[in-house]
Amino acid sequence: MSTKNEGSHSTFKFISILLLTIGFTFLWSCNNKQVENADQEVRHVIVIGFDGLSPDGIQNSNTPTFDRLINEGASTMHARSVLPSSSSPNWASMIMGAGPEQHGITSNAWNRDNLTLPGVTQSEQFIFPTIFQLVADQRDSSEIGAIYHWGGFGRLFEKDAVNYDINPMTEDETSVIASEYIKEKNPDLTFIHFDHIDHAGHEYGHGTPAYYASVQKADSLLSELMESLSEAGMEENTLVIISADHGGVGKGHGGESLQEVEIPFILWGKGIKKNYNIKYPVYQYDNAATVAFAMDIRTPHAWIGKPVKEAFEGNTVEDSYPTLVQLNKPIFVPSSKGYVAQGGLFNDTAELILKNPNNEGVLKYTLDGTLPTNESKTFATEIPIIENTVVNSTIFIDGKMSSGVAEGFFRIKSKVLEKPVAVDVFYMDNLSFLPALGSKKPDVERNTFEINSEEVKELIKSNTVFRFKSGLEINVAGSYEFSTRSDDGSQLFIDSLLVVDNDGDHGVREKNGSIELTPGKHEIEVLWFNGGGDGWLDVYVQSEKIPKQILSTNLLRR
Repeated sequence: MSTKNEGSHSTFKFISILLLTIGFTFLWSCNNKQVENADQEVRHVIVIGFDGLSPDGIQNSNTPTFDRLINEGASTMHARSVLPSSSSPNWASMIMGAGPEQHGITSNAWNRDNLTLPGVTQSEQFIFPTIFQLVADQRDSSEIGAIYHWGGFGRLFEKDAVNYDINPMTEDETSVIASEYIKEKNPDLTFIHFDHIDHAGHEYGHGTPAYYASVQKADSLLSELMESLSEAGMEENTLVIISADHGGVGKGHGGESLQEVEIPFILWGKGIKKNYNIKYPVYQYDNAATVAFAMDIRTPHAWIGKPVKEAFEGNTVEDSYPTLVQLNKPIFVPSSKGYVAQGGLFNDTAELILKNPNNEGVLKYTLDGTLPTNESKTFATEIPIIENTVVNSTIFIDGKMSSGVAEGFFRIKSKVLEKPVAVDVFYMDNLSFLPALGSKKPDVERNTFEINSEEVKELIKSNTVFRFKSGLEINVAGSYEFSTRSDDGSQLFIDSLLVVDNDGDHGVREKNGSIELTPGKHEIEVLWFNGGGDGWLDVYVQSEKIPKQILSTNLLRR
């Protein structure tokens, strides 16, 4: 009996020791796995936003630092801003992981006491939860900094969530302060904003030498920031995200064109694939979601942004719908710049010349305002235009439309025609909406052929109101749709009835309205104001018989 008990005891000791050994081995493995995970963790994130930086700016400027980070990281030149493509809605979306429909910041006129569209939720009064608040709530003793060249950014986030909050006066001061902050504090999350590219876009125009020079300056500032990251010893466990709020057309933005909406999105650093082209769509609000993913931060249900996991090592995307990258659309010769519509107003006759700017594809066109198909005519040589004509053209490859549609409006008038539009100009103060003019005497009076800003561009100043009046000759009864595309606000009246209300302080935005008209002469009046910058206005008309076109001398009468 004693021998059997001793054997059982020995067996029990062996099993106990075995279990202890397995247990210690498991704990040792878990501890080592935790250390390994800690080594893989993104400990710092730096988001650098360049106001007004377009993909065109990077592609056509001398940018060795941008180029290096693109080669060493993951990027796309086809990320998209939210609409409107103006600063406040987009900077808000970038840090809030949601769009204007969720956070309620729909224009640059937004302030915390503006309750036009309240956010669907809030972290503090009138503020939709930002990535700053989430990091502050979920990371113990977190260090968060916001250094922003444009003061308006400061109203978009929770002040209590940020340890370091400063609005430098210049882009150079912004870089110096941000660099010192990174080296001194090794912050968990840093947001840095530069505004000088947007200044160049508004003053000189996107795509100009001055604009490209501002992008080159941005590259040198980015180099300074990357050097500070190295000096702080943070390179090994930092993620850098570089993006923009919007692009631009001419001297403005706020519209819906690709030039205004497409933005660069560049990721570099810890855990990011090298020299990788992001294939799937990226939206403005994905920026904050990507920061949260990298920092292991839980996001609110109210956020709609998704992390760009495709850019991180070990992650793939299985999807049938990559970003559509189109060929360049056809070019009109001569080509209009900025918001100016292709085509133009001509005396008696004009000539249509189109060019394919790509090395592939077939250029198809129509002359009746319809969308070209593969069966449409192929452009071969110049075409005479002797009446008002709406031209649409695009590039086809293998029978499929492969570019955007280039639209041109050719308006033909008699060279002896008198200008049919009377214009009154009023110089005023502090305009955010169209004011009541009453019997106020205009500062300038003149006549123009059409109702648009190009015909009065030398009169445009900050806080200027324009009143255009003309006769409108209708030959066929029916429903007519009018639209104004303006920066800032505009209104269109037919026979004193408000048809289009596009008022307010906003970027280039189009709105329309319809009215039933009888044959004969009617009165049209358009009010438009420019609060600041250059401003823009043009007016369109369409009906069952008339394709959408610029309202011109074929309908306007003295």
